[in-house]
Amino acid sequence: MKITDYTLHRLHLPLREPIGDSQVRFVDHWMTIVELHTDEGHSGVGFQIQQGMPIANPADLRTQFEYAVWPNLLGGSPLGLAQRITRPRGGNVGTGPRTPAVETALWDLVGKQQQQPLYHVLGGDNPRVPAYGSTLDFRLDDAEFRLKLKRFRELGFTASVKTKVGAPDLAWDLRRLAIVKEEMGDDVRVMVDANEAWSVKETLIRLNAYRDAGHEIFWIEDPITREDYEGYARLCAELSFTRVNTGEYLDYSGKRRLLEHNAVDVLNVHDSVSATRAAAWLAADYGVPVSLGNTVLELGVHLAASLPECLCLEFSDLVWNDIAVEPIRFEAGFAIAPDRHGHGIALDRDKVAFYSCP
Repeated sequence: MKITDYTLHRLHLPLREPIGDSQVRFVDHWMTIVELHTDEGHSGVGFQIQQGMPIANPADLRTQFEYAVWPNLLGGSPLGLAQRITRPRGGNVGTGPRTPAVETALWDLVGKQQQQPLYHVLGGDNPRVPAYGSTLDFRLDDAEFRLKLKRFRELGFTASVKTKVGAPDLAWDLRRLAIVKEEMGDDVRVMVDANEAWSVKETLIRLNAYRDAGHEIFWIEDPITREDYEGYARLCAELSFTRVNTGEYLDYSGKRRLLEHNAVDVLNVHDSVSATRAAAWLAADYGVPVSLGNTVLELGVHLAASLPECLCLEFSDLVWNDIAVEPIRFEAGFAIAPDRHGHGIALDRDKVAFYSCP
């Protein structure tokens, strides 16, 4: 199988409600879709999201792709390209042909070539992955937050939910945690995400205050700045009653430093297939479990199903699922990896046309 052609799409996806955290607020997503076509008639599809500003217009997007990416793909084998190891150095740091969208499309082709679902190709044997509802609620008022929790409850997320914290006022955090308990029940497992809002000392103050108020927290995510390895090590040592989840914003090197510093209890991984599996392999060497953060169209379910020490997968119920003919299915708090060949996401062409932005 050789790659012979490609198609690009540029989509603008208005969100159903503002999403955000203690640092940002977004009302839309911009998506690049890459379709790679082969001489055997297969097409692999990959996706990439940009938040905060539009992506390049279609003509410039194609020019950039033709210059920086396509020469490295034309005539290549999907399996070989997907597994190729490169070492960025010099002017190549932060660039390169294997963007997340391209790599996803390559692995989609590999699964189709082998006539297997992607999680099987990656070594998984169970398509069911524990998942939690992630509300992305910081920019919602209390009434809107309650409606969001009600929707997650209706979707079957009654066991685990993650909410945003990190407001300047501790009382705001405590009120939101009380709403979670009111709407979801006392038995729900609660995670919180501060998105780097605090110092080490403020983190300790907040988590102890949550506990004193009767809120058991399964993990605190990204409480301090991402590269404060010594600070994360202190939190892991002092927060004996909860777990520290971090690593989402770090590259492979940063994740390695977290592990070397004993500065993470649950490593957050949700990059490309190759980078995620490499980081998860390293975490396993340190005896540290991983969690999988949000991935476009929930394709991380294939990764999660292939990682034996993945605690759970994040689900935020975002509008990107509208462009799939059959979105990834969730039931009773589990994500179900599709048994279709490749990653199993086919484009709804009418929806792609609707959201396309020339």
